[in-house]
Amino acid sequence: MNAAALNNVFADISYFRNNKRIDDISKAADAAPSMATADKAGTVKMAANVAEADGEAPTAAEFKALLDALIAAGIMAAPSNSSQG
Repeated sequence: MNAAALNNVFADISYFRNNKRIDDISKAADAAPSMATADKAGTVKMAANVAEADGEAPTAAEFKALLDALIAAGIMAAPSNSSQG
C-alpha cells in the first residue's frame, strides 16, 4: 500500500471515530443475518451433498433429492403445495 492510500485509510478511520460511526458499524456486525427470500438477499445454509446421478440422465428420485436439498438449505423456495422448508 502506498503512502497516499495509507493516508486515505487513516483519514477514513478518523472520520468514523470523530463522527461516532464506529459504534454503528459494530452494531451492524453483531446483527443476526436474515434468511433470503424471493424479494431480498440474505444468508442461506449450505445445501446437503447430493450424490451424482448414476446414469447419463438423473432419475426422478435423484432430481427430487437435489430439489429437497436446495429447499432445505433455503436456496430454493418450497412448492406452494408443500409443507417442506
